[in-house]
Amino acid sequence: MTAVPAATRRRLRVQVLGTRGKIRPSARRYARHAGVLVDGRILLDVGDPAYLRYRPDAIFISHLHPDHAAFTAGRGAPDADVYVPQAARTLPWARVMAGPVDVGDCRVVPVPTVHSHVVRSLGFVVEKAARRVFYSSDLVTILPRYRARLGWLDLVITDGSFMRRGGLVRTDPASGRRFGHAGIPELVELFGAFTGRIVVAHFGSWFYRDIPAARRQIAALGDGVRVSAAFDGMTIDL
Repeated sequence: MTAVPAATRRRLRVQVLGTRGKIRPSARRYARHAGVLVDGRILLDVGDPAYLRYRPDAIFISHLHPDHAAFTAGRGAPDADVYVPQAARTLPWARVMAGPVDVGDCRVVPVPTVHSHVVRSLGFVVEKAARRVFYSSDLVTILPRYRARLGWLDLVITDGSFMRRGGLVRTDPASGRRFGHAGIPELVELFGAFTGRIVVAHFGSWFYRDIPAARRQIAALGDGVRVSAAFDGMTIDL
């Protein structure tokens, strides 16, 4: 048996499986819903049941909206450990994620996020040796008390629902909680303090009106940070 070089074992491969938000527009290379596969064994969100064909060892669901948790009633439990932010009667076999989880030589660290006033949401830091990646899913912000969990990151994958500054953020009158999606400019400013590379996914309708122009708009937000638009199947080796 040929030994795997140590440098190869330390690399982290990230595949963005889907980039489309919960919207009607679609296009080639921007058609599938949320999903990120890390090192072929860790699946972050299941926006399309077809992602289960990768046979991950563990699945981490950011929040229980159907474009991120496309499990259907009666489908049965996947052949993997499934972690969710909160218990759900429709997913009795899933585990509520209360702290870091080790999957082989990777560690997945939950980071509470602000997105919905109805369901809880998490982002995930995936660590392998010295490599660290953060996936945020839909996002308004991360409260300051949780940002220390981010540390320095080799890569951030975050929400592309709205290009306009301010995004679409509302406040629930009963609870006072904010919900919705921040604009990409705010998210680049937030994560620019933690990384030198940001990849934007989960696109809203604005992106599909002129995809080449939208990609240029995203790339222009860098200001010292490399920012780019993802596409379905994009692979990044770190």
